Amino acid sequence: MNPSLSIVVPARNEKNYIEKIIQRVLAVPFRCEYELIFVEGHSTDGTLEEIKKFAEIYRNKIRYAVQDGIGKADAVWKGLNSAQNDILVVLDADLTVSPEDLPKFYEAAAVGPEIFVNGSRLVYPMEKGAMRPLNYLGNKFFAFLLSLLTRQKMTDTLCGTKVIWRSQFQKIKESGLIEKLPDPFCDFTLILGAKKLGLKITEVPVVYKKRIYD
Repeated sequence: MNPSLSIVVPARNEKNYIEKIIQRVLAVPFRCEYELIFVEGHSTDGTLEEIKKFAEIYRNKIRYAVQDGIGKADAVWKGLNSAQNDILVVLDADLTVSPEDLPKFYEAAAVGPEIFVNGSRLVYPMEKGAMRPLNYLGNKFFAFLLSLLTRQKMTDTLCGTKVIWRSQFQKIKESGLIEKLPDPFCDFTLILGAKKLGLKITEVPVVYKKRIYD
């Protein structure tokens, strides 16, 4: 049997994206059982109400929670902790990484629990306007730094799409690394946690998209 998949989507003030995310994820031909988990971040634009509406329609596929604190990392930890399946993937709500790419991430991770999968936006040409030049330089710098720290080649460390087995995430959690690192986005915690566990870091290149809505 193929390992099951939990897709965690942190979402704050992303009402306009919710239906699009759901439509596109449900259209993906996954070869496994999967669930879609939204973690809403105290939005002011009706995001939570939009999520609730579709969670009622797709009860067998969609769950949701409201994060306890603030910030993306807090939302991600809430989602990963509530996930029930074997493989966990974080997907940003703004569709800058296409849901249609998720099978590539799944296939890379399904090799075994010793694999940690990191998305890379800096391999393929990205959509015009998707990333500011200063952010691009910052991403290159952090990729160089984390490559040194992990002793594994990385081209992008701040891509929001990351995949880890639930069993390995539990080990990172038990290590106390989440509490020790002041990481507002969760990227460094997951990468350094993977290094601590001796996981092989595999990158999946994606075409980075520009946000549709500001």
